[in-house]
Amino acid sequence: MEKTTPFDIPLLINEICQYLSRKDLTRCVLVSKAWAASFSMVLWRDLDCSRATPDIPTLMRQREHIRIMRNIFMWKAGNIREALPLLHLQGLEFGDSRNHDVHRTEIRVLPLLERISTLQHLQISLSLGHDNVCQQWIRTLAGLSQLKSLSLRSEQFVDSKVIQDILGLCHRLERLSLDIPNNESYIEEEDRQEYRNAKVAIERMPEMRLRELSFPSNIRSSDSDAPLFVENILQPLLGRCPRMEKLDLTRIEKEATLQHLSKVLKDNKLPKLRHFIIGYLDESPQEALAEALSHVECGLESLVFPCEPSDSVIQSLIQYHSRTLTTLVLDSSILLCGFSNLMAGLPNLRSLRSTIKVDRYSEDILDKHWECHDLRILRLSLFSFDSAIGGSGWRGSRSKLRLDYVFSEVAKLTSMQVLVLGDNVEDLYLNRHGCLAQLANLKELKVFDLAEISHKAFGKQEALWMVKNWPKLLQVYARNAPVIFKETLLEKRPLVEILNQEYR
Repeated sequence: MEKTTPFDIPLLINEICQYLSRKDLTRCVLVSKAWAASFSMVLWRDLDCSRATPDIPTLMRQREHIRIMRNIFMWKAGNIREALPLLHLQGLEFGDSRNHDVHRTEIRVLPLLERISTLQHLQISLSLGHDNVCQQWIRTLAGLSQLKSLSLRSEQFVDSKVIQDILGLCHRLERLSLDIPNNESYIEEEDRQEYRNAKVAIERMPEMRLRELSFPSNIRSSDSDAPLFVENILQPLLGRCPRMEKLDLTRIEKEATLQHLSKVLKDNKLPKLRHFIIGYLDESPQEALAEALSHVECGLESLVFPCEPSDSVIQSLIQYHSRTLTTLVLDSSILLCGFSNLMAGLPNLRSLRSTIKVDRYSEDILDKHWECHDLRILRLSLFSFDSAIGGSGWRGSRSKLRLDYVFSEVAKLTSMQVLVLGDNVEDLYLNRHGCLAQLANLKELKVFDLAEISHKAFGKQEALWMVKNWPKLLQVYARNAPVIFKETLLEKRPLVEILNQEYR
């Protein structure tokens, strides 16, 4: 009887492979024939064609294992039609392939997709401004009966009737991203009537299964006609999505959009909404955002916001979402007083990204303590007014007092696993002006990303300090860090991985 090895148990191989990177899998394949037979099938499951598309014989040999194909160019997909349908292909992501005959290529490739009966995820860019491409796409979409996730992009303008037709075929999807600009030229009465017709049609659609919806393109036309898309497409669509959990309106710009969204939320049309990505807003639309946030029924779990939140938005988050909000991304700077209010009022935060303006007008805030003690991931940048106006920077300045306050509060976040310090964080290390020594209690820290601007301050002393105080450290993102720092860290902790890139 032959001896059984771990490689004879597929479930065990699958479990092992979940913890291996693509680079590790490649190394495993090169060990021996037995390892190659066990690991190559996993390596072929997720195929990235950005560098080279396998030839037809290779695809035919491996097509039983391929589950996902990424970054395949449209014209190359036409060349591999002999290998289609791949037996178990579940995901297909096309890369941008721009040439003067791209729409002709699309017309040839789109019918091939209907032959992939197992396809569940599709990412594709199309020339929907061409009527023949648009018509073929509608036929293809109608034939993809197993599709659950669609990311569709068009660089050309698409009218409301086409958007309505696409949405009508997406009622069975769970995830939908439509990056389709509407016409920004003057809207004639005929176009307005088409919008009104689209609204009626969408309101009559069956309830959609969508859990995630994204409109990354600019969802407005001219300033005077901004509400057209929102009122006649977006609002009735959201009213048909009772399972919606994630809404991405990255390019939202108009207060009217938020007012319509607030009405949908107030009418309890999105009872399961938990994740919200919003676009840039001026002060006035932020009042509408605060109103919309107050109507989120079950409480947000995550919010991505690219500008400094107003006091009304901060208060709305604290009042209505303090028990549920776990992820907050602020892609803009925020005054220390507002930041501290958030940290004190959102005790359940687990992940946070923000830039703090360490301003000189908030002495009373230094007595406010952060309550998010279970924070796991913190990406923090600091901006000093003193250094911005040509003062003495952090050293010896009034901002240094506030800087000490920030790091004394960070030091209390003992559950921290990932700490990313942005490029504006200066003079924080083991010199007499530094703040790194305050973080000795972060015993759970596994990942540390240090700012490029501060590498000059890192050396042997800092490496030895990390070895002593951060026992679970696994990765250090140290772009262009001094050699002495890297050598010392690896000598004392050889399992630590030093990466010359940015943590993502």
